[in-house]
Amino acid sequence: MKLYIEDLTFKYRWDDTYIFDSFNHVFEGPRLHIILGPNGVGKTTLLKLVAGVLNPLRGSISLEGGLPGRGDVSYVPQDNELLPWLSVYANVELPLRIAGVNGNERRLRVLEALKSMEVLGYANRYPKHLSGGERKRVALARALASNSKIVLLDEPTANLDPGSRELLWSYLKSLARSRLILVVTHNVGEALLKGGLIHILTGRPARVVEVFEGGEEAWSRLRRVMGYYKIS
Repeated sequence: MKLYIEDLTFKYRWDDTYIFDSFNHVFEGPRLHIILGPNGVGKTTLLKLVAGVLNPLRGSISLEGGLPGRGDVSYVPQDNELLPWLSVYANVELPLRIAGVNGNERRLRVLEALKSMEVLGYANRYPKHLSGGERKRVALARALASNSKIVLLDEPTANLDPGSRELLWSYLKSLARSRLILVVTHNVGEALLKGGLIHILTGRPARVVEVFEGGEEAWSRLRRVMGYYKIS
């Protein structure tokens, strides 16, 4: 499975400078990919473009050479966007209802996803009664239930305690065995340690300046990685 980004060009209406200008890159899966880079470089914008939340001015984003189909991409923003008036079960079920999945299959997929993320016991609770880590896992369960080939996560471990962060990374690595996972994070040390394929995004317009394997050996690159954060 390959996600192709070709000739991608984008800028916001209120900004004179291009965030991406003829940007080209490929993400291959199933695999965990981590995107690092300074604030404002375009990491979240890239996720939104892949998710279809934003439209490029020029260029294409394709999955195995064709446009991503309905339900192929799930996007988990930093604030999770769980609907407060719906229960955990209903939040996870909602995209399947919209997609027209029949009742029996819908129930099976929701229950399986909640069980996988270890939040099945919270099915009847509402988001306000969950911790930050629990809400993150519910948002991931919603992506799982959709059977998306690509899962995009923006700062999934932000504001979580160390135990919840460790648990979430464990889930992501497990999920990456069958899906293409793209994670944006500001936590350089955590990203280097957790493994996956790391992509350094920097500059304006943004470009990928380095790609390397995470894990213990990646710490040897820490000084150089931090240097990229000084590039405007």
